[in-house]
Amino acid sequence: MRHSMNTMPTEIGQMGAEGIRDLVKRATALAPIATYAEQSEPPVSWASIASAGWDLAGVVEDGEGATSRDLVSMAREWGYGCIPQPLLPTLLAKRHSAVARECDGPVTFALALGGQSLIPFGTVDGISFVTTLGDNGGTLMSMPRGEQDGVDLVARGVRTSAEVTTSMTEGVAKEVALVFAAEALGGAERLLADSIEFVKQRTQFGRPVGSFQAVKHKLANAAVAVESAETALIWGSQRSEEAFRSAMFAIDKCIDVAEIATQTHGGLGFTWEVGLHFPFRKFLVAAHVAAGLETVHG
Repeated sequence: MRHSMNTMPTEIGQMGAEGIRDLVKRATALAPIATYAEQSEPPVSWASIASAGWDLAGVVEDGEGATSRDLVSMAREWGYGCIPQPLLPTLLAKRHSAVARECDGPVTFALALGGQSLIPFGTVDGISFVTTLGDNGGTLMSMPRGEQDGVDLVARGVRTSAEVTTSMTEGVAKEVALVFAAEALGGAERLLADSIEFVKQRTQFGRPVGSFQAVKHKLANAAVAVESAETALIWGSQRSEEAFRSAMFAIDKCIDVAEIATQTHGGLGFTWEVGLHFPFRKFLVAAHVAAGLETVHG
């Protein structure tokens, strides 16, 4: 017997994705990521996120609420902006922890990562991390001592002792992996869009770089990678047993897009001002996170 699969998000997911897309566009005006990724005041304040209820967008009550597929759609739109605010960790924490939902401010969690723990947005003032996700119990803790993560500069994380780790159920771990991958997908789409715009404007030999066959082929490959990542995440959100594999496949495709974006920008792709490295670094951390979650929960 064949089992049907609805690949579309629910109305909650559609409305959530549209709202977040509008929030990102209004807040950033789609300015270059480098213009705001390291600012002390991000283009979207936490107060505006909380007042609109985005931190509670993942909460399920009485069996009704966002699905994993919905979270993928929302995380994808947020990832396009590459905004340094802890929306996604907080959304996940408050979805899976009653203790976290009682907190008015942002909440994050600690992930095992290469003999250490990574706490996304651990350097954000006033943020707490939750010790348990998906089971009853757990507490909110203040940030432990640690060193600032030097890879994903947007997430402003803290690396600390491996003993400081949030306990998660297998289902929660799969959703975390999917959401991190979906955020990466949004970032890859942004890199592709920026690359297309760049090759339209950049000229060589009196012609736009984008008119060259080799450049067209590279960007076509990037577009295929984005579509492949999207398909994988939809599949993983509908088939729990495929969640980790789908997330890691999608993140690998996003890394491919980042490499192509760097190439199509020429030498400028390696400069700090262009900002391609901000999503790229995020993809690299997401890959380690997904792999680490599968090791523990797969």
